Amino acid sequence: MIKKYAVIAGLLLLGTFGLNAQKLTIENVHKVALRNSDAIKEGTEVKGYYFFYVSDKIDKKTNEYTLQITDNNLKKLKDIKFQDSKDVSILESSFNGTDLIFLFYNEDARTLEYQVYGADGKKKHSYTRELTKKEKRYLAMSYLAINDDEQTYKGLYPLEGRGFISNMPSREDKDYTFQVDYFASEKRKQWTFTPTEGGKRIIGDYLGTNNGVVYFEVLKYGGAFDGKPDSYLLGLDLETGKQLFENPTDNAKYRFYPASMSVLNGKSIIFGEYYDPNGNVVKDKSLGFAFITVDEKGKVVGEKYCSWSLDLGKYLDVSSKGKIDDFGYMFVHNIVQTADGSVFAIGEGYKKVASGLGIATNILSGGRSGIANIKIKVTDMILIKFDQDFNVKQAKIYDKNSNSVELPNGMGFTSGPLIGKMVKYTFGEFDYAYTQVNKDLSSFTVCYSDYVRGKDYKGGTFNSITYNEGKITTDRVNTKSDATRSAVLPGKQGQVLLMDYYRKDKRLDVHFEKLN
Repeated sequence: MIKKYAVIAGLLLLGTFGLNAQKLTIENVHKVALRNSDAIKEGTEVKGYYFFYVSDKIDKKTNEYTLQITDNNLKKLKDIKFQDSKDVSILESSFNGTDLIFLFYNEDARTLEYQVYGADGKKKHSYTRELTKKEKRYLAMSYLAINDDEQTYKGLYPLEGRGFISNMPSREDKDYTFQVDYFASEKRKQWTFTPTEGGKRIIGDYLGTNNGVVYFEVLKYGGAFDGKPDSYLLGLDLETGKQLFENPTDNAKYRFYPASMSVLNGKSIIFGEYYDPNGNVVKDKSLGFAFITVDEKGKVVGEKYCSWSLDLGKYLDVSSKGKIDDFGYMFVHNIVQTADGSVFAIGEGYKKVASGLGIATNILSGGRSGIANIKIKVTDMILIKFDQDFNVKQAKIYDKNSNSVELPNGMGFTSGPLIGKMVKYTFGEFDYAYTQVNKDLSSFTVCYSDYVRGKDYKGGTFNSITYNEGKITTDRVNTKSDATRSAVLPGKQGQVLLMDYYRKDKRLDVHFEKLN
């Protein structure tokens, strides 16, 4: 399916090249999805960048593609061109510190192909998955449903120095489920895991990997309108893909729904919201959020519950139902632990509001518009500080311009916490970009986008919240331009990389900006 792929020479030497190139212009960019350009990082250190785009249209059925690799100062290292079907598109890409992987989709051939490239400049492995017609139809309603260049389902995750985990919706006979694949990068090795439950609807959310265990949250629905899905913590063996455990996340006191995972001091810490034991996750709001520590057998070895009213209420105006005044629900993007043992939760707010567009179009169409009467309003950033025992010590909201996400009809009844995951992974509408942590864990920087309507400036901005040895500072960079689309990538500590695509000129401009 994919032809002529050779990549970079000497990726491991990215940091040794000259410092003269600080901006880059790429011509003949006929089509580009800015999400297919990214930083090449070793841990949290940026070592270089890659850019993937359509560089020419050969005929009605064939495109020329270019994969360009640079060092961390934008000095070009490799410029690879190849021709292939116009039906080929790149869905995702990832870098695990030593190797790159690209996921290509051929709509006509109904194939997914994972291409792994090594630091020696050669293609190392190729993994192909052929889709049945039933699988393709299901993926068209889920993974492939978002067509916009800047919106994508996230399902490809790096394992530093080892390989990659792929998590994708799947259809097995009557089961609506998910498929987990592991692709090794050092040697050709793959395993696949697909749970089935005799016709149930199953959703799998990758949480993280630690000590040879791949952790997932699994939601099992009895039907399409089940408001109380059963939640499980699933553990797979990284070497074999065999199931190690599948334990309910509920206990006698609470219903717990995992949302994310961080590895702190070598331990697997799972974060999520908790509910009343009989709570309906679709209708009810959470009681608070919890940190649950689990071992390699999925056994809970530590737990800390933080009530919205009793714990966060000391620092913010919070309702006991999990709604912060004018902020909404909190979606946690990342958890960082600093050298002094403090733990920081980095979140963003969102809430349900009435949709004028949905209401109007449903009135005109008799309720058949396909747009819900409720939409999601993305609000502000939040930074919560905990001590090493996860007691809340400080919390602050950082104001930013809100933006809205129109929902498909019927989704207005979905719970706030579940909608948060959709805003993050399906719609891609949160403003949070990334977090950078320095090597000695004394500082970190949270970066996010915003839009300003002021007297002196009206346009997009890229903002940072920096913690440095106990002190917090903020900064912003104005990003307004006449580009068709823009995006921001991480740079070296204190820098960001701005990308501007000019569709009319078929040009991609890239340059660095400094942050305080």
